[in-house]
Amino acid sequence: MSFTKWINQNINKFLGTQFTERETEIMTIGATFTVIAVAYLLMYNVVFPNI
Repeated sequence: MSFTKWINQNINKFLGTQFTERETEIMTIGATFTVIAVAYLLMYNVVFPNI
């Protein structure tokens, strides 16, 4: 079993979904960029103005 298939099975088990490997990759990349955008906006609006 490949590593991506193993990750996909664990994500499907955790979320209770039936995503394919490609859908899981797209969802993971989207979530990663969302977290990066939130961190950037938090730094820009909260942290740096108070320095």
